[in-house]
Amino acid sequence: MTVTRRTIKGEKYWVIDRRFRTPDGHEERYRRVAQVQSKLAGEAEERRIIEYWTAHGTIKPLLAVEPPPKVELVKQHTWSEAVAYWREHVKPAKKRSTGEGYERLLDGPGFKFWSADRPLIEISHAEIVKWEGTLASSGLSPSSRRNHHITLRAVLGAVGPHGGEAGVMLAALPHYPPLPKVGRKRPQAASAADLHLILNEGRTAPIKYCQMRAVRASQLAFALAAYAGLRAAEVRGLRARDVDLEHGMITVREARIYGEITAPKSGHERTVAIAAPLHRLLEERFAAKPKPDDLIAAKANGEAWGDTGLWQSLQRACKRLGIEGGRVHALRHFFASALFGGGVDARTVQEMLGHQDLTTTQRYAHCDVSRSKAAISVFV
Repeated sequence: MTVTRRTIKGEKYWVIDRRFRTPDGHEERYRRVAQVQSKLAGEAEERRIIEYWTAHGTIKPLLAVEPPPKVELVKQHTWSEAVAYWREHVKPAKKRSTGEGYERLLDGPGFKFWSADRPLIEISHAEIVKWEGTLASSGLSPSSRRNHHITLRAVLGAVGPHGGEAGVMLAALPHYPPLPKVGRKRPQAASAADLHLILNEGRTAPIKYCQMRAVRASQLAFALAAYAGLRAAEVRGLRARDVDLEHGMITVREARIYGEITAPKSGHERTVAIAAPLHRLLEERFAAKPKPDDLIAAKANGEAWGDTGLWQSLQRACKRLGIEGGRVHALRHFFASALFGGGVDARTVQEMLGHQDLTTTQRYAHCDVSRSKAAISVFV
């Protein structure tokens, strides 16, 4: 490279160092501190020097300039400064779950590639491609790598130009490579047999190694996901005032994420009719006469479930019962699959699940093996 970063009297500068061979065989060397202290500006200055030599066959007039050109120092913002800016100005406006998701990635091993003192100007297309190679070689899945790229773009976008305004720390954003391609996976649904075991655990035989009250509390939470299609955060946020047993309706108004009450993921409330199996469990819950603001699916001690509490409880239940699974979302998928299997139209399922996009709902409308065989029988 002819434009390099060098230390001069304790200070770092971008320096142009290039040799030229004149037609008569003499060598001329241009070695100067770049007039503007950024790598891109130094490379642009070098191109002007090459153009001058091409036109005149010498660079002596450039070497004879005295005094040397005044250096315009431009602050080189670093990666750590960009992250700090994003945390202060952008993260507070994000949903809590989104912001924390970005934080986990930024603090994880995937972002060790970008050292804290790395100048932002050096985060180029080529460097991002190299970073993607390190992520892939570390064994990260395409979806995880994609999330890393989205987080990188979010941080750079916060300090770069956007909306017609100049960037806070970057004059221009790098040319991003394409995001890693992620194939759509079919959501996995809990089976009816497994769900029956989970929701009836301890009713016919005593439970070992755990308390009955804790199991009952978790079973109600699981039933809300399996028979009403609630997300885990919505289960954690459901209150007694949101359940109308007389008319058989649940109104999903809130979600609890990281201990904070927010709107559901769709951004608006929705109503879901109460299925018969869920109605029986809710009757048991309302027999205790909860107050309107009491949580419906609290833990056995009355406290709200933590963000991973339901997942951990389901994992333990599956282990005790000797069945595979353990994802709360699989219970919600059971709800969607049952609706589609019963002939419910996609728009109604979309409203009941609280999806903003119909294409998201249609991911749950896959054919099971028996329906597929029945369909293919028309060709006999």
